[in-house]
Amino acid sequence: MNWLDYVQNRLLEMQPASICALEESALQLVTRILPNTPVSTQGEAPTTLCTFAVGVHALKGLSASQAQQLISKTRIYVAPRLLLVEGTGCALNAEAFRALGFSLCFYDEAENLSIYEYDLATYKPVPDWLNARYWAHPERWKP
Repeated sequence: MNWLDYVQNRLLEMQPASICALEESALQLVTRILPNTPVSTQGEAPTTLCTFAVGVHALKGLSASQAQQLISKTRIYVAPRLLLVEGTGCALNAEAFRALGFSLCFYDEAENLSIYEYDLATYKPVPDWLNARYWAHPERWKP
């Protein structure tokens, strides 16, 4: 399986309601795989939050701080889930992606491409102490 097959299978499996393409190659890929899904581009200001954002070499040519800013803006303002296909031209390495909450989903050895995915809902598990059982109960306090 190559990276293109992986992305196609992932998009068909997820069937996102709306997608933001971070650059032209992602736009072409997404419209070919999911022709009936609404797609916006990074240059457009989406009226609502998209379900998913896809980038194919979207970070190529950017510095590490520019790449981090693009990722942060995309996560906050565009889509809570991201899929990035990046190669050797990316300023961020695997540790930097991990620090940003991404997980490595697939690596294509033939083309030296890595696919990273970020999902706001699952990037950090909820700790056990963060539930009602451990919160203060005012009725139990005596003056």
